[in-house]
Amino acid sequence: VASREPLTAPRPMEASVRKPRAAPLVVELSANLAPRAQHEARPASDSSLEADELRQGIPVSSLLSGCGRVLRTRADRLNKAEQMQIFDLSCAVDQFDAFISHVCSTPGFKKYLALVMDQLGLPAFLTAIFVAFGFMAFQACCRELPRIGRHYPTSYWELVGGVAAGWVVCMFGNLLCRRTRFFFDSVSICQHDPEKKEAGILSIPAFLRTSREMIVLWDERYFTRLWCVYEIAVAQSVGIPIRVLPMSVYGLITMTQLIGFGCALLSLGLTFPWERGSYYSQIDRWPVRFLQTAAVQALMIAMHAYIGREFAKMLLQLQDQIGTFDVRRADVSVESDRFLIHADIEERFDGSLDNFNTNVRTTLKSTAMGSLSSQRALLPYWCVMWQGMSAMPFWISKWSSNWASSAKHWRADPWLDLN
Repeated sequence: VASREPLTAPRPMEASVRKPRAAPLVVELSANLAPRAQHEARPASDSSLEADELRQGIPVSSLLSGCGRVLRTRADRLNKAEQMQIFDLSCAVDQFDAFISHVCSTPGFKKYLALVMDQLGLPAFLTAIFVAFGFMAFQACCRELPRIGRHYPTSYWELVGGVAAGWVVCMFGNLLCRRTRFFFDSVSICQHDPEKKEAGILSIPAFLRTSREMIVLWDERYFTRLWCVYEIAVAQSVGIPIRVLPMSVYGLITMTQLIGFGCALLSLGLTFPWERGSYYSQIDRWPVRFLQTAAVQALMIAMHAYIGREFAKMLLQLQDQIGTFDVRRADVSVESDRFLIHADIEERFDGSLDNFNTNVRTTLKSTAMGSLSSQRALLPYWCVMWQGMSAMPFWISKWSSNWASSAKHWRADPWLDLN
C-alpha cells in the first residue's frame, strides 16, 4: 500500500502472549486505514461483524467493464461518496471464484490485460476461428461477398471478421461472466466505513479459506512488498491453489497479436501487385511469393523471438526472487506493521519465519515455475494461441480466396485441367 495509518501494535508486555490463530491483517489495501489509537489489534473472531456478513465479491462483468475502470481506480484517492459507489459494485457471496493478489501501485491497465487474457483469451480465440469458418461457409454455400483483385480475387472477410469477433469477445465477453465473482480488496472491503473496513481486514483469512484459488498479478515488485508476501503466507496456510500471471508478458503478447493482424492484412494486400497474366501463370511465380511472404512475416518472427527472450528473462527473475526470498527483507509502508505481520506468519508456520522462507523457496517455487514452464514450448500454450489469433482467420481467408479463384477459372474453361 502506498500510504496508510500505522496499525496499533501490542504493548511489549503483551507481545509474549500467544493470540488465537485468526490472523490480524492480510491484504495490501489500496486505501488508508482509519486511525485506531484507542483499539488494540484483535482476532477476527472478536469482531462484532462476522466474516460471513462481510464476504463481498465483485462479478467479473463489473471488474472488467469500462476497460478495467475498477482495476485502474485507487480507492485512497476517492472521496467517501465515490468509495460508496465503488463498493456498491460488490455483492454478498458464499465463496469466491478467485482471490486477486496484487501490488496496488501497479498500473491498472496491466492488470486489466492480464485478467482479460486469462479469463477470455480462449473464448476469443475459438470465436475468431468459428466466425472465420462461418464467412467461408457462407461464401461457399450461399453467395460470394465482394472481393478485391481481378485475376486473383482475395477475400478479407474471414480475416477481418474473425479477428474483429475475437476482439469483441475480449471487450464485452465479461458481460457473460456475471456469476463469476472475485475478491478484489478495494471493492470487496468497505472503504467508507472504518469499522467495517477493519473487520473486513481481520476477516481476510476466512475469505481466503472460501476462495477456490489465488491469482497473483505478478510484477518485479510483488515479492518485495510485505503485504503481498503476507497474502502468500495465508494462502499457503489455508491450502488454496496459487496461479501466477506475469503482467509484463501479457502486455507483450497483446502487442504481438496486433502486429500479427497487421502482417496478415499486409500479406493479403501484397498479392495484387504481383498479379500478372492468368491464374495458372502465377503458379510459376512461387519463389517470388515465398520471398514476399518471408519479408512480411519477418516482423512477426522477430516479435515472437523478442517475447520468448523476455519470457525467459522473466522466468529467471521470478526464480531468483523466490529462490533468495526472505520475509525479513520485504518492504512495508508503515514500519510498525512489520511486527504484527511477522507475528502472524510465525503463528501459521510453527513459530518461525525461517519455516515460511523455506516453504516459499520450495513449495511456492515449484508451483509457480511449474505453472509457467511445465511444457515443451518456451511460451505457455495459451500465449501462443492468443498471439496467433489472427493466424487461423488469415489461412481461412487464403483457402477461401484460392477456392474462389480455382472455381472461377474452372467455370471459364472446365476442360483445362484435363488437357
